[in-house]
Formats: sequence, C-alpha cells, structure tokens
Amino acid sequence: MKLESFKSWKALKALAEQIHQESIVNYFENDKSRFSKYSVRSNDYLFDYSKQHINDDCLSTLLELARESGVESRIKDLFSGMRVNRTEDKEAGHSKLRVSEPGPEIIAVLDKMECFINDIYAGRLLNGKHEPITDVIALGIGGSALGPQLVNECLSKYDKKRLNIHYISNVDSSSINSLLNTIPLKNTICIVSSKSFSTIETMTNAATIRQSLNEAIGSDAAMARMFAVTANEAKAQKNGYPKENIFKLWDWVGGRYSLWSAVGLPIALAVGMDNFRELLAGAYDADLHFARTKLNDNIPVLMALIGIWNSNFLNYKTLAVIPYYDGLAKLPNYLQQLEMESNGKCARYDHGPVNYDTCPVVWGGVGCDGQHAYMQMLHQGTQTVPVDFIVPVESSESTQDKIRLASALAQAKALMDGTTLSVNNNLDAAKVCPGNKPSTTFVFNSMTPRNLGRLIAFYEHKVFVQGAIWQIESFDQWGVELGKKLANSLLPVFDESSIPENLDSSTAGLLDYIFSHSS
Repeated sequence: MKLESFKSWKALKALAEQIHQESIVNYFENDKSRFSKYSVRSNDYLFDYSKQHINDDCLSTLLELARESGVESRIKDLFSGMRVNRTEDKEAGHSKLRVSEPGPEIIAVLDKMECFINDIYAGRLLNGKHEPITDVIALGIGGSALGPQLVNECLSKYDKKRLNIHYISNVDSSSINSLLNTIPLKNTICIVSSKSFSTIETMTNAATIRQSLNEAIGSDAAMARMFAVTANEAKAQKNGYPKENIFKLWDWVGGRYSLWSAVGLPIALAVGMDNFRELLAGAYDADLHFARTKLNDNIPVLMALIGIWNSNFLNYKTLAVIPYYDGLAKLPNYLQQLEMESNGKCARYDHGPVNYDTCPVVWGGVGCDGQHAYMQMLHQGTQTVPVDFIVPVESSESTQDKIRLASALAQAKALMDGTTLSVNNNLDAAKVCPGNKPSTTFVFNSMTPRNLGRLIAFYEHKVFVQGAIWQIESFDQWGVELGKKLANSLLPVFDESSIPENLDSSTAGLLDYIFSHSS
C-alpha cells in the first residue's frame, strides 16, 4: 500500500495546516506536564523533544503512521537476520557485531584485534624485533573513515597516548606526501580499510604509502607494516598482504555501519580494547531499547517520526545537528553520510517513484562557534530549520563548561521563544526574532564510550525507521556507484590528454582548462 494512501498520512496533512498556526510556547503554558510527557530519560541521558512543533493529536497520529507502515515488524526483521536490504538482497547485520554474546567468527576478529593491539603496545609486532610503532596511518573513505574519526576525536580523553593516528581519506597528493615526509616510516604501520579492496581512493593511497615504505625500509619490511580490513581476503592476498595481516569484514556490514567491526581498529588502537568494547556495549544498549521499547517511548522511533513530521508535513527541508562539545565536531559530517546516503532516495523499494520528500539536508557544527556564524539565520532567517542539540554535561564547575551548557539551553529556548513586537512594542523590527522554531535536546551525563555508542546507534535506528516509513531502501547507495562509474570512465582521458568528442561541452571545457594549466 502506498504511503500517501494511509489514513494516518492524510490525517497528518490536515493536522499540519492547523499546527502551523500554533505556538510552541503556548503548548507549555497550557500543559504544565509537557516536558515530562515529551521526554525520555535514563540514568545516563535525557531525550527532550518537548520543544518540537507537535501536540498530543499529532504525536498519536505519527505513532499510528509508524504502525500502519509496519515499523514494529520491520524492527523484528532487522534483528532476526532477515534480508532487509531488498535491492541488494542482503542482511543488514551490523547489530550482530555488538551483541553481548557474539558469534564465534566475530569473537575471533575481536580477539585478533586485541592481540594485535597488545603486540603493538608491547613493541613485539614486527617479528620480535622490538621496533616500537609510534604512528598509524588509517586509510579508508566514507564509513571507513568518518565513523572512526568521529569516535577517536570524541574519546580523546580516553586515548592511551601510545600512538599517533593519522587518517587519510581523500586522494590529494599534497596531503599524503606532507604526512609521509613528517613521520618515521620504520615506526609506522598502515591499516587499509576497504570492504571490496577496490575502492579507488583508498587503494591509490595504499599504493603510495606502500611505495614510500618500500623505498625507506625495503619491500619485505614494508609489507610487514601493511594491514587490511576487508571482506575480500583473496584480493588482499593477491596484492601481497600476508594472511595474518588481514582482518575479516563481512559482506553484511555496510560501510556506514562498519565502525563496530575491525574497521574500528584505529579506534581500539587509540583508546584500548576495553573502551572499544564499551563503545560496542553502548550500541547494544541502544539496540535493546529499540527492539524492546514501545513506540511511544522508543527514542529512535520518536526521532524518526519527528523528522518525518518536520520534513513531510511542516515542509522544513534541512536538519541542523549542533553538538555543544568539541569532541563531537565531526558528528554532523558523520550523520550527513548516515542519513543522506541511506535515505537520499527517489524510488520506493517496489521500484515505484517516490512522490514525497525523503531525507532532508543534514548539516551543523559545534554550538558556540555556530552562535557566531549560522545561528543568526536560524533565529531570523526565512527558512525554519529544526535543530538537534547534543549536550554532554561532563562538568558544570569550570567557567567554560558553565558558559557551554548555558549557551546550549539558551539557544534552544531562544529559538522557541523569540522576541516579537507584541512582546516589546519598542523593539526595532530588524531585531524581531519570530521564535516558534522547533528543536530536540539530547543531554548525556558524560560522553563516555558507552554513551557515544548509544548516541550513534540511536541515529542509525532513526534512519532505519524513516526508510521503512518512506518505503525506500536505506542500505544501498546507487547514486554513489554512478559517480564512481563516471570517474573511472574519465580517468583514461587524463593519461591521453585528449578530449573525447562525445562529451558535453561543460565537461569538455573543464578538461580543456585543466589540461592547459597542468604543470
């Protein structure tokens, strides 16, 4: 059944016309229990969606939309190992990586990771030569880089301070050469994360690093320092990687869900295997909450429904993710891939066209910095932008943290309250902030490995629920594949320095300019 035919969808269309005229401030004035009704809390976190532009009728109808869309059965399918990735006929099994009692294959990889880390820490990795490893180059792109980078930055206070981790994702010769010229190559290892072991950016960078190691320390010593995380072990071995240097990845782990696997090896190298296991445990906590909690208190379900309400019914086309914590500076970038690569789709999984908006544009940045940049538009611009505020408490004792926490709460309140002429008749019109701008605030007592695992997994499951309701496939990325295909077709042109006649005039003109200005 098509989404637009659902009774709840039609009811939400009618409700949106009414609610557009209502005030979030008035919701609080008319219902003193609104905060407790529109929030979910545990000992470790508080999810407050009371400042969203929804009322009781709206929420109950959104929950009915989830039921009509079969969200509950889809959740069961996800955790039971069904092939929920229909277009590629695959299981989306990333949650198996973080269960409390994983299968033997997963345990074997975790044990191998732990032995590897212990060997590096003890200086015995390289055939007992006791050459200390000081630097790790982590190669990957997309999910193989964004997730581990986010986690390493966020958990910097848990860093064991034993290794310098360097991430390289883009293909930029100046960047990679600069790194190779500044680190001690004989004390460096390289971890290449690519499920297919054919990702052009990653494999190109791997070849460059391997060549530099060859020149510096010889080919045998170079290969002893090259490690692979891949589902294509045969291809890695064909490329010269010793079997013992390969960490297994599975075909049922999507790139943007892969930080929980051996792709997270750079995380574990930095913070230790104990903290990596805590990260997994936090994600498992979120999995249990998602699988077992009723829809009306289910945080990922509520996140998904709020997003659909804002995008499809109130016509808010972007989502700002604003963490008030420097360690989460890369969270907006990570969520751009998680949400936009997953749900930026225009076809239903029955191959019919989508006749409604799907994923909004996701963007954002660290809170206090944003207050002196884009927050101006959020307060006074002509577009309403819903906001997810992410606020780890950490401490409220230092002056910095008092300002940080006060600023987060103030921005959420200011977006809701605004300042209008009706409140202050002497206010210059240029100073009017209309208010009535929706936001959600996610507060964590501290950004521990466990809480970070929870936060990331909550967003993963939000994306899954939205895909189920929009009737799209959240686990493929055919748009990405198109770009790769076209790039591969253009690569030979750069070797030949001649422009094919069948190219459009724009691409041909750009190539002509590049060729005429290449050094």
